[in-house]
Amino acid sequence: MKKWLRVIVVIAALAATAFFIYQGIQKKQVQQKEEQQKIEQAKSEADTDAAVPVKVTPVVRGDLPLRLTVSAVSDARRRAAVRSEVEGIVAEVLKREGERVNRGEIVIRLESAERLLALKDAEANRLQAHSKYLTQYKNLTLSPQINAKLLADLEKQKREYDNALQLFREGKIDKIELEKRESGFLETMIEGGALQDEVQRGVSLLAAAEVTLERARLNLERSAIRAPFSGIISEVKLSPGERISAMAEAFRLVDLDSVYLKGYVLETELGKVRPGQGVRIRFLSYPGKPLRGKVVTVAPEVNMEKKTGTIFIEFTNPGTIFTGMEAEADIEYEIVPGVLKVPVQSIMVSSNRPLIFIVRNDIAMWEYITTGARNDEEVAVEPQPNHRVEEGEEVVIEGQLTLAHQAKVRINR
Repeated sequence: MKKWLRVIVVIAALAATAFFIYQGIQKKQVQQKEEQQKIEQAKSEADTDAAVPVKVTPVVRGDLPLRLTVSAVSDARRRAAVRSEVEGIVAEVLKREGERVNRGEIVIRLESAERLLALKDAEANRLQAHSKYLTQYKNLTLSPQINAKLLADLEKQKREYDNALQLFREGKIDKIELEKRESGFLETMIEGGALQDEVQRGVSLLAAAEVTLERARLNLERSAIRAPFSGIISEVKLSPGERISAMAEAFRLVDLDSVYLKGYVLETELGKVRPGQGVRIRFLSYPGKPLRGKVVTVAPEVNMEKKTGTIFIEFTNPGTIFTGMEAEADIEYEIVPGVLKVPVQSIMVSSNRPLIFIVRNDIAMWEYITTGARNDEEVAVEPQPNHRVEEGEEVVIEGQLTLAHQAKVRINR
């Protein structure tokens, strides 16, 4: 029995020893694995730190516009120095610089008391003349020498004359047309031998009273100086209480929706420009915000001193472009279709040969290229048997100055 116990104790001791040995081996393997991972991580971090940071963009295939850059300045097709049509004293200034106004909106109002009195006086004179006209005509038609045919002709002419008076009051005909109808009415009376001096005076006085009344209304209306079109007030010339003479400037108005560009092209380059060509517009005030426009007109004259021609460019004003702003207009005078192209900033020169860096598997590979047509943004890559540049590959546009062939890179997206 004691022998078996000794055997069991020995076996247990051996098992315990083997267990502890196994545990020690496992622990050592884990430690070795962790150390290896740390080494690999450190190596990876070292490789990452050694990689050159770059920015890339895809090589693309598409149309390449050739551009002619010209200087230009903005102007407006609708701008006006609005003048007062009558003399008067400024009663109110309703709008100020920078404010938008609609067509017909009152900007400055002149004192109108005298004009209002003149209008009432003209209305009274017109009423008196109309009463006299009706009375004289009635006396004429009751005269014994008026026969039925003449009376019918007179009634027709009277209806036409009365209709002309109404149209004149409504502003649908002018003074000349009214006087023409008056003359027709009087001629009918003369031809019928029925004209009396009193009747002639009655008809003529009524027409004159109508004209005087219309003039009084017009003078009263002109005491309100209105905007001739919708736009923005650029300058107000008057203040309340100030006297203004007839035809003196009251305010300035500009319609920013009508702003366009006037460009100046060298005579030697005029042959490249024609209406309909697209234009990229870069205003000096907003260099990072180009606009799109198109050539609408090429002026038929050349400045003999400056040797330049003038072109007109239309564009949609975002509301920030004022008159007198300077810009550069890039006229797209020709389109080279379907070329492989890379950005201008990706091009470098080595041994008088242009090259670019293409990133393949995080390795920068330089590729010599043959360049073709270009503008200020892109360059066409001419097809050559030894070229390895393909559409869709990533070309370096920032960081290439510190690169060497087959250098490891890190792309900054």
